[in-house]
Amino acid sequence: MKTFRNTKGVIGNFSYDDLRPHEKEGLITAIKRGANRREVMGWMMAAGATVATAGSVFTGASAALAATPKRGGKLIAAGDQHGPKDTLDPILVTAAIDYFRQRMFYNKLVRLKDDLSWEPDVASEVIPNADATTWTFKIRKDIEFHNGKTLDADDVIYTLERHLGKDSKSNGRALVAMINKIHKVNSHEIMLHLDSPNADLPMALGTFHFSVLQNGVDKFDTAIGTGPYKVKEFKPGVRTIGVPFANCFSGAGYLDEIEHYGIGDSNSRLSAFLNGDVDMMVNVPPKAIPKVESTPGRDIWTVESGRYLSIVCHQGVAPSNNRDLIRAMQLCINRKRIVKGDLKGMGSLGNDQPIGAAYFDHSKDLEQRPQDLEKAKYHFNKSGIGNTEVEIIAAEVAPGAVEQCENLQREAKKIGMNLRVKKVTTDGYWGAVWMQGSPFNVTTWNMRPTANIMMTLAYASSSKWNETFWKSEKFDKTLKDVRGVTDAAKRKQMYHDLQEDINMNGGSITPAHLNYTDGAASHVKGLTYCPLNNFGGSESPPYLWRSDA
Repeated sequence: MKTFRNTKGVIGNFSYDDLRPHEKEGLITAIKRGANRREVMGWMMAAGATVATAGSVFTGASAALAATPKRGGKLIAAGDQHGPKDTLDPILVTAAIDYFRQRMFYNKLVRLKDDLSWEPDVASEVIPNADATTWTFKIRKDIEFHNGKTLDADDVIYTLERHLGKDSKSNGRALVAMINKIHKVNSHEIMLHLDSPNADLPMALGTFHFSVLQNGVDKFDTAIGTGPYKVKEFKPGVRTIGVPFANCFSGAGYLDEIEHYGIGDSNSRLSAFLNGDVDMMVNVPPKAIPKVESTPGRDIWTVESGRYLSIVCHQGVAPSNNRDLIRAMQLCINRKRIVKGDLKGMGSLGNDQPIGAAYFDHSKDLEQRPQDLEKAKYHFNKSGIGNTEVEIIAAEVAPGAVEQCENLQREAKKIGMNLRVKKVTTDGYWGAVWMQGSPFNVTTWNMRPTANIMMTLAYASSSKWNETFWKSEKFDKTLKDVRGVTDAAKRKQMYHDLQEDINMNGGSITPAHLNYTDGAASHVKGLTYCPLNNFGGSESPPYLWRSDA
């Protein structure tokens, strides 16, 4: 007869979660073999458990069994954009659809968790020196690439070197620009030497661009990675299909196939989801949330985040480099209406800089910019723009992206500003419009694990993704110096100064931060909740499974 005890070794009132691991395993095995509720409760009560405890433990064990991943079946995931620049090259990824593919096929040195802490992935150990200027990465010895090669230090070195130097094409190169030397210690250990302290380096290496490649790979019609799926089909702008990689060191994917493609129009994407043509969709329109919640077999998958909407004001061209015009637009926009009306409360107020309350280093001391049409008119008159048309290019790259422009257009009309919203398709937007020279266009940014990483990517002068083309030596220096600051008060002030600098002098009209609000069929299990991208931070592919498989 089995004796069930809680984790303190005491029989009495406790739940399934209090059992030791081997006791949980034994109980689940008994239920798998046909033990029913009465039999399990009888065993436990004979061993001294109360009726309440016995019933609770059986219920917990049954729930745990139901939550045990099953293998088989296919899932179809719908993103919100795709195009000819879809890529499997980690250094070039730009859009959410790229990030999801990365997690299907690749691994990184470290993995970011739901709470934005990190844990080793390809690395087995990560060891910094005292001032975070040297980092040692010990590499696991049991990792196999999709083509059968064993991963070693040369693969990791090749991966990192693609991000370094002035000629690197990496979109993430600014995050590792402080690496000035990579030293191979042995076949499975490397050391990174930095020219300045960076306590956030592991976090940076856990972000989207740093998937580990096989040494020498420079063609990306397929992905030779180490991830839980391998490529069955990849057609840019059409679709991607992955099938399980049986020898994945962390376990093969649970699904027989996972298919991923973009549906740019939100209404079409929603219809496909509600009709059962796709199992998952990104960016459920806020107004459609009640409809999804009331549809049998369809659920909302939401994650609170520091993601944000913005209107980019290109600082290298006119009229978007007119400081008074920017200020007039910032003072016109009705942020509260965007959050409450357009986003249906699934977000929070933005303040013309990227670091919202979800970040540890968010400055609560930075005054919220209000709507003030009187001040807006003063700055508009001072700008000298007059009746000249001001055009904003808008695409539905995120919920509220077009609506923020229409909101600004309505309010700007009240002060005499002639603002036009030019709507374009999301397909190919990031290659054809974004950072292609237009004075004003919409953007949206996923949250990053730290404020420094976010501001480095979007505002550092050297960043490939400095979309506003705003450059400030003072800002760059503070951004670099704060990485090595351990004094809490000094660090807080420096991060306040950085956020205030963007708020006052940068080229962003940022009205709102928004949650990730996606949809998943009720049979889709293994959801993740990392707040860095759609579909649970794009961390979900290794864990997704079908309960009806």
